[in-house]
Amino acid sequence: MIQTGGQGTGKATTVPATTRSSNAATRQEAQDANRALSDAIRNNIQRQLNAADIKGAIAQGVRGGVEGGVQGGLETPPPPEGPRTFTIRGKDGTQVITIPPHAFDNTIPPQVEDISIMFFLTIGAIIIFLPLVRAFARRMDRRGGTAQIPNEVSSQLAHLNQAVDAIALEVERISEGQRFTTRLLSEQRDAARQTLGSGLK
Repeated sequence: MIQTGGQGTGKATTVPATTRSSNAATRQEAQDANRALSDAIRNNIQRQLNAADIKGAIAQGVRGGVEGGVQGGLETPPPPEGPRTFTIRGKDGTQVITIPPHAFDNTIPPQVEDISIMFFLTIGAIIIFLPLVRAFARRMDRRGGTAQIPNEVSSQLAHLNQAVDAIALEVERISEGQRFTTRLLSEQRDAARQTLGSGLK
């Protein structure tokens, strides 16, 4: 019962029972959820601690085993200090196989390096000098070709050719006339001789 109002009023209000029970149920659920969450967190932490303890125990056991092996006389061999010659011996102690140091190194012989350098230099020289040689050869071909004669010179040569042909014809006519004249003179001489010979008789 809760009383409200002034001194003269005696009014009182009551809270329903269902509201009190729902508030109590909600509070109880919140407490249960809080307890379950705290239990889950505690279990998770415990699992992580157990895992860390197991890892520490394994590491400690391995370390203890190695130390126990060293103390018990099982010493690990020291690492090699440098290149050594490997020797394989037989049952009676005789040497069977000897492998020199650096036998299986992946080193390139100097001859291969020289050959590769010369190969790349040759390729570079071909790439650089091939266009120059082509241009020089084309220039030489142009020089060795027939020279083009100007039109004026060609017309003068044509006139000179015609004049030479005309002179050749005239020379041929002159020689023909000389031959004809020589034949006439020889015929007249023969006729004169014949007449002189008959007159003397």
